Amino acid sequence: MEQLSTVWTKLALTLCAVIFGWQVYRAAIQPVSSAEAYQYDRFVRPTFRQTLARELPNRELLYTLLEKRSVGLFHLSPFSIRLPSLLFAILYLWSAWRIGRLLFGSGPLFFAAVGFAGLIPLAVDCFSYAGGLGAALALQLLTIHLVQIRNLNLAGTCLGLSVAACLGFAIPAAVLAALLLVYIKQWDLWADRILVPACVAALVFLVLPLSHAHASPELPPAITVSEAAWLQSALHLLRSDAGSNHARIAASAAAEPIVNFYRAEYRMSHWERAERNLVNGGFDYYFLVGADTELADQRHLVVLSRDGDFLLARKSSD
Repeated sequence: MEQLSTVWTKLALTLCAVIFGWQVYRAAIQPVSSAEAYQYDRFVRPTFRQTLARELPNRELLYTLLEKRSVGLFHLSPFSIRLPSLLFAILYLWSAWRIGRLLFGSGPLFFAAVGFAGLIPLAVDCFSYAGGLGAALALQLLTIHLVQIRNLNLAGTCLGLSVAACLGFAIPAAVLAALLLVYIKQWDLWADRILVPACVAALVFLVLPLSHAHASPELPPAITVSEAAWLQSALHLLRSDAGSNHARIAASAAAEPIVNFYRAEYRMSHWERAERNLVNGGFDYYFLVGADTELADQRHLVVLSRDGDFLLARKSSD
């Protein structure tokens, strides 16, 4: 029986290693999405003080701070902005492992529990992209484990941090807190050691940035992975075409944050930051999406690359 348990433990460990390896591979090869580029350009690129004072609502402040630190240590790249998510993937898998071990021992049910936690679509998708979703998921799973071992103060803090990592997890956090009350069965203990630490941890990260948020969110239209990959290749073409010349770039809303992300990654200081102002002329290059591609014909632009509704063009030399 002990030998069989060891086999299941080794299988579970192998599965966790494969899942994490797949997350690392995806984080390394996937092109930057519009949401990731937007988060970097609006909240990570500015200074810490500017980030806190932004009028735009930053609902993932905890992840933004971790991403800022990662970029500062390892330079800007798609992998560096996703590194905090990968670290939370380790925390998530470890928490799933510990919960499964406490509930099911080291048999086949333990292996099934770890596999289920690691292979659910939400976990597969969120840990290889930059964003607070994976952090919130990992912190809430850690909360459950900490309650299992009766470390209630830390459990409450992690529950609050999950909301600070992704404000969209406020409702799941409230549901989990209610379930913990049913599990603990002591109102005073739950309020003092779960509710209060959770509220304090969440408010520390959310009150200041959200109190300055007077502007409405301006998330760009989402683009597919293949479209993001085309934008990345089009930027390589732009680097080749522009050389070391100064360049002013106009971009549609869906392309603008991605263009600015790669401009910063490639350290193209002789490019001006891409602007969404497509009405005025005077730009050297245009990244156009959807209906904006009509500008290419209206202004007699030279098309350098086209992929469906995406187009890279430059002004005519005439």
